[in-house]
Amino acid sequence: MLEVSQLAHGFDRQPALWEIPHLPWQGLSLVHLRGDNGSGKTTFLRLLAGLETPRQGSIRWTLGGTSVSPPCPGHVLYLHQQPYLFDTSVAGNLRYVARWNGWRGATARDRVAAMLERCGLAAHAQQRARSLSGGERMRLALARAWLLSPRVLLLDEPTASLDRQAIADVSTLISSLHETGCAVVLSAHQPSVLTERCDEYWCLEQRSLQVSVFKQGVAV
Repeated sequence: MLEVSQLAHGFDRQPALWEIPHLPWQGLSLVHLRGDNGSGKTTFLRLLAGLETPRQGSIRWTLGGTSVSPPCPGHVLYLHQQPYLFDTSVAGNLRYVARWNGWRGATARDRVAAMLERCGLAAHAQQRARSLSGGERMRLALARAWLLSPRVLLLDEPTASLDRQAIADVSTLISSLHETGCAVVLSAHQPSVLTERCDEYWCLEQRSLQVSVFKQGVAV
């Protein structure tokens, strides 16, 4: 599903943050992208999403039998740790996505209502989205992404600065989304209940990417 080849990236005339000769990924796992601050985790996710162009190498996604370079709108989505929300109500944010999908009338209302319920935001439907707490904002961003039915979700520090309950709520939502068939790559500097659920680990260290896959608690 993902094929990274001879990838290197840096800024201005600085040396490359890292070099990744080869990274194949089937897109079935829940991946924890690890690395120290400044190791280039956000940059790597943005490259995978097509928000930046690599200095060297290639990134190819295979989606629906077709191999394409990012960006892949609607299929490979990137969420920043402080996701952008439209300046309207919570429900209004989801209605934007419904219209983008071509849903109208009762279909749009039903799907928006169901997603608000699933994400625990039904009671906040008419509240201004930008007045939500950090955890609620992330849940709304995930709900909005979920309506798009992405094949891959790239999450940049989704639980940063959240309290324990908010982390648990966001973690449950991400796990549920993954169970629907959406592959997830999430960066996180600190371990949490969410990173413990991951079954594959990518670690950026010493200017390279190390991959570990866990099956029944054993690294392979």
